[in-house]
Order: sequence, then structure tokens, then C-alpha cells
Amino acid sequence: MPLPMKTLKEVSAELGIPEAEIRTMMQLQKIRGVMRRGQLMFAPDEIARIKRQRKTLPESARDAPPPPPPPKPSIPKAPPPPTRVPPRPPRTLPTRPTDL
Repeated sequence: MPLPMKTLKEVSAELGIPEAEIRTMMQLQKIRGVMRRGQLMFAPDEIARIKRQRKTLPESARDAPPPPPPPKPSIPKAPPPPTRVPPRPPRTLPTRPTDL
């Protein structure tokens, strides 16, 4: 006799995961679920797989060192003063030779 499938509410209560997170995992195809009688149902093997995967998460997070503090914002250096371009000499128009 197959084991009974559980609803989304039962799985959420059993695993301690919000229903929205379980729905999201299903939409991302991380877990499998089916719609039965208008409710989202999960197989016992799928629930066990979620438990197994989540069990390793807190243990690994416990052994990890705390994350480093965020870097302090540095004060930006003042930009160098703009270089002055020497003024251009005035343009002189060529003079016409005059006939005298």
C-alpha cells in the first residue's frame, strides 16, 4: 500500500518552511508536487529529500566563520585641478599687396 501524499499545509508544518517558499521551490523545479482535488500534494519521498538536503545546511553554516564586515566607504580623492590651456595667439589676416 503506498504512503499517503501530504498537502502543502502539512508539509509546511512538518518542515517548518513557509508555504510560499515551498511553492517557489516547486516553481523553480527543485521539488516535485502535483495538484489533487484542488490542493498541492507532495509525495513522502519528496518530503524526505527536502529534509535530507536541509539537514546539512545548518551544520555547515554553524562551522563557517562569520562573514567579514562590509568595507568602509572611502572618501573620494579630490580631482586634480584642470590644466590651463594657454590662450591662442590672435589670428592675423593676411594683408593684400596694394598696387601703387
